[in-house]
Amino acid sequence: MFETLRHRYRQAVSRRREAKKRTTRSPQWAHVEKLHLALHPFCAGCGSQLHLQVHHKSPYRLHPERELDPTNLITLCLDTNECHLRIGHGDNFKAYNPNVIADCAASFASPNQRKVIWARAKAARLIV
Repeated sequence: MFETLRHRYRQAVSRRREAKKRTTRSPQWAHVEKLHLALHPFCAGCGSQLHLQVHHKSPYRLHPERELDPTNLITLCLDTNECHLRIGHGDNFKAYNPNVIADCAASFASPNQRKVIWARAKAARLIV
């Protein structure tokens, strides 16, 4: 029960974050995001096709010049595995995981090791 409530709370927080992006990002962001999701329609961390979001490998706050760079984007979900939060941000939306690509590949390849990978992402996170 607690996990379900926490997941719903995290999804609500994420929806607020995504809505804020619509007003603070480049006017081209919506187009780039839609194009990226069309080309990469599943989560790189678990393969889910639900609750997909586009994550910047190099944080937007640190590298705003790479906001629209397709090589800086990766598709992550906020489905039940919460890959965007757990792998992309190390369980804190104010942080980022510098090892997001390797951790996503490991999570996708070894689903039974996800909790270990999430812990590793959390340990590696850097606060922005």
